[in-house]
Amino acid sequence: MARLVAVCRDGEEEFPFEKRQIPLYIDDTLTMVMEFSDNMLNLDGHQINGAQLKQFVQQHGMLKQQDLNIAMMVTSREVFSALSQLVPCVGCRRSVERLFSQLVESGNPALEPLSVGPTGVLSVTRACMTDAKKLFTLFYVHGSKLNETIDAIPKSKKNKRCQLHSLDTHKPKPLGGCWMDVWELMSQECRDEVVLIDSSCLLETLETYLRKHRFCTDCKNKVLRAYNILIGELDCSKEKGYCAALYEGLRCCPHERHIHVCCETDFIAHLLGRAEPEFAGGRRERHAKTIDIAQEEVLTCLGIHLYERLHRIWQKLRAEEQTWQMLFYLGIDALRKSFEMAIEKVQGISRLEQLCEELSEEERVRELKQEKKRQKRKNRRKNKCACEISTPLQTPGETTKVQEEETSEPVENSCKDCGTMEDANGRVEVIVTNESTSCTCPGSENLLGSPKTKKGMYTVAEKYLANSEIKL
Repeated sequence: MARLVAVCRDGEEEFPFEKRQIPLYIDDTLTMVMEFSDNMLNLDGHQINGAQLKQFVQQHGMLKQQDLNIAMMVTSREVFSALSQLVPCVGCRRSVERLFSQLVESGNPALEPLSVGPTGVLSVTRACMTDAKKLFTLFYVHGSKLNETIDAIPKSKKNKRCQLHSLDTHKPKPLGGCWMDVWELMSQECRDEVVLIDSSCLLETLETYLRKHRFCTDCKNKVLRAYNILIGELDCSKEKGYCAALYEGLRCCPHERHIHVCCETDFIAHLLGRAEPEFAGGRRERHAKTIDIAQEEVLTCLGIHLYERLHRIWQKLRAEEQTWQMLFYLGIDALRKSFEMAIEKVQGISRLEQLCEELSEEERVRELKQEKKRQKRKNRRKNKCACEISTPLQTPGETTKVQEEETSEPVENSCKDCGTMEDANGRVEVIVTNESTSCTCPGSENLLGSPKTKKGMYTVAEKYLANSEIKL
C-alpha cells in the first residue's frame, strides 16, 4: 500500500510533488501527500523470458526514433474507452477520470515512468522509451497485472460497485485493525496533523453523542462544562470533582481553537478503546452527575472523532491507491497495444493476416490430401475394371499376318475381299474380314448360313474324296 509522507499545508498548487506522488484530500482542512514506493515499479529486478526479450529488442530496433515517439503516445479517449470496457464499477471509472484530469492540469509526475501531457496525451519518459529492457518489463511484467488487479476488486452483485465506492463503506464500523494499518503508513508529520483536533468539529461530535444517548439537562450541562475546561474556556480549579489526570496527554490552544493529542500509539489505542462500545452497541440512556464522569464522556467523544477521522483517511487512501493502480495499468496496456500496432505496420502484415494465412495454408494442405485420396481411389477402381474386361479382338491386318505365319504352304487362290483361300488339294478356308467389303465370290452373301453355301461345301468335299480314291 502507498504511504502518506507529507501534508499540503500551503495548498496543493504550491507543494513540490515528486515522482509517484499525488494529493489525498481528507476533508476541507486536511490534504496529505500520498506516495507509491519504487519497489512496486522496479523495472530491473524481475526475471524475464530471454527469448521474448530478444524478440522485443529486435522489434524495438525496427522502429525509428520518430516512429517510436509516435507509438509511445495514446490519447485520453483510448484510455477511457478501455476503462469503460474493463471496469464495471461506476465509482472507479469516475475516480480514474478525475485523477487523469488532475494530472493534465497539474503536470505532476505521479505515474512515473508514465507521463501525462497538458493536452491529455499519455506517454512514457524518454529514459524508459530508449531502454528496450525497461520497456519490455513495463509492458509485459507490470502490464500483465491489469486484469489481475481488476478481478481482485470485490464487487456488489446488485449494482457492480466495489466495496470502496459503495454507500456502506462510509459508515463507521466496529474498531478493527484498519486504524492501526493506516497509522503505520503515516509519517510523523502526518500523525501530528491527524491528532490535531479542531475544537468546533469535536463539539459537533459531542452534541450528536448527547442527543443519541438522551442525556438529561443537568448531565448535558456537566458534559459541556467538561468540554469547555478542555478547550481552555473555563478554569478547572473552580470545578469541584475535576480530575486533571483524565486530560493528561491533551493540550489545547485557545487562540487557534484546536486540541493537540499525544501522538504515541499506546495513547491513541487507549483513547480509541473508549469509543469501541459506541460502534458496537445501540442507544442507551446515560448520565454524568459529576464532572469527572463528564470528563470521561468528553474523552469518549474525542475517541469517536479520532476514529472517524482515521477511518476516513484509511478509506480515502485505499480508494485513491486503487484508482492510481487502475490508471497506471490501463495506460501501460494502451501503450503496449500502440507499440504492437506500430510494429505490425512496419512489418507490413498484421497478426490477424498472419493467422488467416496460416489457416489458409492448413486448408490448402488438407484439400491436397483429400484430392490425393480421391485420385488414388479412382485409379484403384479403374485398375479393377480393366482386369474384368476380356482381351480385345484382333484387327483384320493382324489376323491375316497370323494366318500367313501359321500356313507354310503357298496360297494358290484367294479372294481379296472375303479372304477365301483354296489350296492345291481343293481345301477351302474362309476368313471374314469386314462386313462392309463387297465380296465377288459366288455365294458370298451367306457363305455359311445359306443352302447354296452348304451345297458348295458338299461339292468341294466330294471332289476331295474323288481325288483321294483315284490316288488310292
